[in-house]
Amino acid sequence: MKHNDAVTYRPDIDGLRAIAVLSVVLFHAFPTVIQGGFVGVDVFFVISGYLISSILFKNLQKGTFHFFDFYSRRIRRIFPALLVVLTFCLTLGYFVLLGEEYKQLGRHTFAGSFFFSNIALLDELSDYFNVAAELKPLLHLWSLGIEEQFYIVWPLALYVAWRFRFNLFFMTIVCAGISLIWNLSEYKKNPIYTFYLPYTRVWELLFGATLAWTQLYKTGSIKDFFPASFGKFEFLNKPLSFSKWNDPKINNIRSILGIMFIVLPALLYGKDTPFPGFAAILPVLGAVLIISSGPEAIVNKRILATKPMVFVGLISFPLYLWHWPLLSFTAILESGAPALHWRIIAVFLSFLFSFLTWHYVEKNLRFRESTWILASLSGLLIFAALFGQTIYKKDGWSYRVSKYSENAKIFEGWMISDQKCTDKFKSEYGSNLVYCLVGDLNKQPDAVLIGDSHANALAYGLIQKFSNQGSNLLHMGLGGCPPFFGIEADPKRPCERENNTLELLEKNPKITKIILNSRGPRYLTGHGYGNLEANAVGAAKYRLRPDITDPNLAFREAMRDTLRRLTVAGKEIVFVTDVPEIGFDPKRCVSLRPFRLEFEDPEKVCKIDRKDFNERTLEYHELVNSVLKEFPKVKLWETWKNFCDDQYCYAIKDGKLLYRDSNHISLQGSYWLGDKYDPK
Repeated sequence: MKHNDAVTYRPDIDGLRAIAVLSVVLFHAFPTVIQGGFVGVDVFFVISGYLISSILFKNLQKGTFHFFDFYSRRIRRIFPALLVVLTFCLTLGYFVLLGEEYKQLGRHTFAGSFFFSNIALLDELSDYFNVAAELKPLLHLWSLGIEEQFYIVWPLALYVAWRFRFNLFFMTIVCAGISLIWNLSEYKKNPIYTFYLPYTRVWELLFGATLAWTQLYKTGSIKDFFPASFGKFEFLNKPLSFSKWNDPKINNIRSILGIMFIVLPALLYGKDTPFPGFAAILPVLGAVLIISSGPEAIVNKRILATKPMVFVGLISFPLYLWHWPLLSFTAILESGAPALHWRIIAVFLSFLFSFLTWHYVEKNLRFRESTWILASLSGLLIFAALFGQTIYKKDGWSYRVSKYSENAKIFEGWMISDQKCTDKFKSEYGSNLVYCLVGDLNKQPDAVLIGDSHANALAYGLIQKFSNQGSNLLHMGLGGCPPFFGIEADPKRPCERENNTLELLEKNPKITKIILNSRGPRYLTGHGYGNLEANAVGAAKYRLRPDITDPNLAFREAMRDTLRRLTVAGKEIVFVTDVPEIGFDPKRCVSLRPFRLEFEDPEKVCKIDRKDFNERTLEYHELVNSVLKEFPKVKLWETWKNFCDDQYCYAIKDGKLLYRDSNHISLQGSYWLGDKYDPK
């Protein structure tokens, strides 16, 4: 096979980097405009796999590969900008973050410095698109973790394979195939793990590696791409020439298709797109097509290789590192979704800081082959990691903002589940539910509260109320799942587990009372209230009746079927309508930070118009009342009546802040509301 001795610089690949980073930045800053911009990360993965593997294949073939040289280049490429951004985050966080927030930042700094952020995030996020994700300044380092894990394992794997004379191309496509199949088989069952773990994402980098092989080795026969043992198959001896693919017309077609495969997903995908899964294949193929079409292809030459695109590509790494912390700190200081002008300012500063980092830091260190520089960069990153771990161990040095931390305790102390409860009742009521809380572990429950995270928020107060009345209440449930048979809302979160528990409750004679509660209005509209929840997924689907596509009808039929079955089973049923959603972060209602971007009068922002609440929940309340007319024995508790008067619904009542976020009641709100339990 003829070998190409050098991997030449291609400005169009920097232009492709620009497309990738701009997609991500615009998605994070303006998520309603570029809802699928997250595919830019997948494009980055392909580029990284292609460039790194090109270097590895070439140097292994020539016998010039050295681990020290390879990792030295990685250190000089990645560490300088990463250190600058970590230093910025730790410094700013010291002055503006509360104890728990700074503690979390310390943990993420430690994970980011040692490149396992993707692993550390697994137990923190239920969803990459979760609102809480916006409040993690180093969330974006998950993708850097996957890349660095690839850089650690892939060179070693190739080197071992090369030393034992394994076929490198065959090994690459086998590994890519295994990873892709793993991804496709798991992304529906375990979406978070599939999103963050390297073995279900590495196929994207290996698609780039496969392309690198075909670019380096242009001619030969098919058998050159398979182990020698495959030589007995005659069809493998047919000549194969990848150079024939370099016809200008074919290259132009590939480049046009490639850019379409990236731009269309960026515009058409969204939070409800199951990802990575099959949806990730399109942008990955798009990146492969663009790179393979060569620098003279029409899109590559006339768009990607232009000076503005190349410039953005050159600063793409620091731009990726800078943009998210700036947007995240803006959201933190605004106690919610920042206004448009603040997001624009954050994006502008991202470009400014990226240019300064690239010009004054990266360019000065990247090509200086000094052992002292390597040792210094490595030492500084280890120091940053240890500093972050110290912050974590010291609980975020909460004394820094002790005056404000007292107010912050309003939002703490929440435990969504108790493992002792799960261990005690899993055999009787199902072992797969996320939530399990009970009044008395040593006493048989006689009542159950089941539902989604809104039921979970109510659980503490109701458990206390029932205990005071001599009853033992058990709470079980699953986030994003209404407490009805056969219904689901979030395509990333199947609700069969909650349905199974409902069936067990239906058949259990020890349980005499069942309380049903959920975030009802969301399941009719598919979203919550306010900027923080405008894009949340959650419209109801009736799994038992696939022909029903209207969320209102799906919710109605599932509710009717559930009430009928539980009534026939002789259960006393209480249906709880949802609390009002306030649509803003309640942290605005108390003084939490030394400073904020804008000051707002708590008296004005800690309430919503009753008229607005009535209008957006009218459909839900009409549905509930119409169904309950069919079940006169079912009692109704309308919780909103405790929050609202004729003019407003309040986030603060009786001197208590009743909410912990835009739609869940706080711990003290739960006790406050639970004490008012009075179904009719």
